[in-house]
Amino acid sequence: MKVLLLGLGRANVAVAQYLIERNDELFLYEDNPDMLLPAAQELLSTGRIHAYVDRDYDLAITSPGFPVHKPIVRKLSAQRIPIVDEMEFTYSELGEPRIIAVTGTNGKSTTVAIISSILTTAGTNNFLGGNIAPGKPFSEALFEPRYDYYVLEVSSFQLMRIATFRPHIAMVTNISVDHLNWHRSIAEYRAAKQKIFKNQRTSDFAVLNYEDKTIREFSHTICAHVVFFGLHARDGAWLNSTMNYKGESLFDTTVISLPGQHNIMNVLGAIAVAKIVNIDNGSIEKGIRSFRTLPHRLEDIGTIEGIRYVNNSMCTNESAAIASLNAITEPVIVIVGGKQKGDRAEHYLDLLTRSAKACVVLGDNAADIKLFFESKHFKRFVIAETMADAVSKARDFAVAGDAILLNPGYASFDYFANFEKRGEAFKNAVHAH
Repeated sequence: MKVLLLGLGRANVAVAQYLIERNDELFLYEDNPDMLLPAAQELLSTGRIHAYVDRDYDLAITSPGFPVHKPIVRKLSAQRIPIVDEMEFTYSELGEPRIIAVTGTNGKSTTVAIISSILTTAGTNNFLGGNIAPGKPFSEALFEPRYDYYVLEVSSFQLMRIATFRPHIAMVTNISVDHLNWHRSIAEYRAAKQKIFKNQRTSDFAVLNYEDKTIREFSHTICAHVVFFGLHARDGAWLNSTMNYKGESLFDTTVISLPGQHNIMNVLGAIAVAKIVNIDNGSIEKGIRSFRTLPHRLEDIGTIEGIRYVNNSMCTNESAAIASLNAITEPVIVIVGGKQKGDRAEHYLDLLTRSAKACVVLGDNAADIKLFFESKHFKRFVIAETMADAVSKARDFAVAGDAILLNPGYASFDYFANFEKRGEAFKNAVHAH
């Protein structure tokens, strides 16, 4: 086969390796070849992947984040060349594996990781991957033995291109404004999320956040069996003084080490999935009790001279920023700012003017945030030029008993390659003190 790869990010690296072993003829369309990961550069050095030329291809495979509206995509579509995402390709090659897929604006990574922890505790063989970062793309499963379940974080980008991908269990955690630099509208974004249920059958399950009205209304158009989770989801996983599933009381919330109400919701979603696949209550409790926060998600990186430092670099949108800020109990100095994704996040900025002890602004949109703060007569902020500068200036505001929180609320692609690099820069700056 003649296969065109659209992008050679971490997900398509594994696809390329798989196709090379299969002796397919590979071509690459890549906008930023100088920014490729070392593994991708190494693959290109073998000479087995040719540069894109305008010709007929049997198949085009996109990296997850490759924009669907790019001219090359329209050109290939006009030529009637099949275009699939790395996730769809891997699913078809594995022959309809048993999938637990989680999408949503926030909480996806934590939720899939909790689900995997519960399954592993119960002795259920599972693959954890997909869009989770740090983590393994789904395509790496092509080189591994068969799993009982594939627990995948799935993005709206990937879902826009599915054809046959069918999760046995599909979950939507929540939906709020995000990625409007990629999607043309919030309606398109919501429709992409809803496609996770597109190919489900009546033997499958849809796990829905009862507290999110948009998601709750999805239940009217889904053919799969619907299970809700939420504070008031009495016919699913819900909370009063204890965690419950339907009429059964499971355990107290003290089992959960993760901070914040939003993480209670993540745990409730994971419980719903675990009960669907008949995991015993003891394994569910043990899997949750042993789970610790993922890197860059309210990650406690230590207390120095009485000041606690929290790395929340993964926070790239307004709703995540608000939930995370509300999870901090100490007086807090917040490092905020980054690259906007089509939303100014004014509700978050307004909350900072009322809740933060002080703010340090770092990012492309620093001038815009400065104007907003000034319009609210908020004066307890400074602008930083680098992450090290931001941490230093945050310390100037802090005393023992305070917390310094990296809680950007915006994407990292201004000063950093990704949110992981931003979080590492924060940690390095803290430990350099």
